[in-house]
Amino acid sequence: MTDAFKLATVSSAGSPRFVAIVLDDKAIALNAVLPYLPAASAPRDSSTMLGLLNDWEHSFATLKAAVALLRKGGLDDKRWRDAVAPLSAVKVHAPITRPPKMFYAAINYPRPPRPGDENKKKDDSIVRRPYMFEKTANTVAGPYDDVLKPHGYDDIDGEVELGVVIGKTGKRIPVDKAMDYVAGFMICNDLTVRNYRKPGELPTPGPDWFGTKCHEDFAPLGPFFVPREFVPDCRNLRLVLRVNGEIRQDGNTRDMIHSPEAQIAHISNQVVLEPGDVISTGTPNGIGLQTGQFILAGDIVEAEIDLLGTQRNRLVVER
Repeated sequence: MTDAFKLATVSSAGSPRFVAIVLDDKAIALNAVLPYLPAASAPRDSSTMLGLLNDWEHSFATLKAAVALLRKGGLDDKRWRDAVAPLSAVKVHAPITRPPKMFYAAINYPRPPRPGDENKKKDDSIVRRPYMFEKTANTVAGPYDDVLKPHGYDDIDGEVELGVVIGKTGKRIPVDKAMDYVAGFMICNDLTVRNYRKPGELPTPGPDWFGTKCHEDFAPLGPFFVPREFVPDCRNLRLVLRVNGEIRQDGNTRDMIHSPEAQIAHISNQVVLEPGDVISTGTPNGIGLQTGQFILAGDIVEAEIDLLGTQRNRLVVER
């Protein structure tokens, strides 16, 4: 698509963070272009991605007009050329630095057989509804940041996931209307401590979502936010997770058990979804919990999804 673009939250030389339009390998400060558009088209808040999402329909129309102007005038136009920089020259942050809410799907891709499965009834393996948990806002990390390995824990796992970003407030959203509430997509990596819960610590079985999932930096987001209009089919995207260049996960969103629309409907039956909320839609097979291959201190973790870019985070020891 010649009119396609991405958005990023960046900073330059210690500046405050700002929203940039990303065209090819260039970042253009949005606020440097807005003065050359009709005043009536200016977003109410263009300083952050969350500000744009709070009025997404209007913001998206303005962004398309800004991109058309940039393409017509060229990136070396004197009106904004000082606001254009190579992506490699700016620091790229998470597109939404503090999402209002972050929901993650568990068991949303078919699992490989496990020992003992042959003794289960066929219906026991059916995931009849979306199975969700939340992460806290402190877990957000940038797409190229170092990620802290929590002290005392070794079995660190990565999970590449398609992230859905909400652009309109809604409650009890029907499945067939759910995509109308989506502003766009980005990459999520659902980092996890697999050996957090020790035998005998708690009297009941089941996962400890807070203990395994909600550590600092355990939710890298980005690098880009890609508007929904530029992702023709979110149910046909390849997802890959690499550790030190070795492929650990290689799947496709077509294999989801519950679609993004079904997850939106399920969550919105319980809570109001708001602009900036993130739904991370589950991960394909190949995680360390299945293979026994975990992420070690010093490892480079890359999460990549078609059309959405690639994250690259290094796991470092927490001091």
